Amino acid sequence: MDGTVVLSRDFALSSVFEGTQQVFRERGIDLPLPSQETILANIGKPSVEFFRSLFPELDQRLRDEIQQRIYAVEERMLAAGAGSFAPGAPGALEELRAMGLRLALVSNAGTRYFRMNIEAFHLDRYFDAMLCSGQRGYPPKSAIIREVALTIGAKKAAVVGDRRYDIEAAVECGMVPIGCVYGYGEEEEIAAARLLIGSLDELVELFGR
Repeated sequence: MDGTVVLSRDFALSSVFEGTQQVFRERGIDLPLPSQETILANIGKPSVEFFRSLFPELDQRLRDEIQQRIYAVEERMLAAGAGSFAPGAPGALEELRAMGLRLALVSNAGTRYFRMNIEAFHLDRYFDAMLCSGQRGYPPKSAIIREVALTIGAKKAAVVGDRRYDIEAAVECGMVPIGCVYGYGEEEEIAAARLLIGSLDELVELFGR
């Protein structure tokens, strides 16, 4: 989802900083905030791993509190118009559906973050199935990809994503891995993809052949 269909870069950093500062101030915690580089490097991980990477010195209770505070800030920002569609969306998604393809949205996100993005961008208009790791207790991404493939009756499929988790899951599931160069992953992360795209518009041409 994030880094492939929608982009949160313009508010992800500020929401982490603001939400974390609120909790640190209330709890009297004197620790440095996560760096911008650390935040961006960990976007795309399952939510539990994301917050563990940002706050390794804190216990799970405090990490959960910070996570919920950050989500509250993100909800406010999304409601105010923060974030954007990725290059080519939503037009490319509409064209792919018009071609008769079935689309599924899969994310390593937690349930609350997943739902707030679906609502903010009306993603249910474009996808036949939607599932995030948080809804299944954070299994490997390949497990939720297999589940949605069964849900939509896919016999052949491609996985489009911007992080190594997407490429590795595609290979594990026997699907075509397509890497998004405009997302959060470094080039080496998606180097193993069968195809690389700079916009979702390119999928229309690829699947139209």
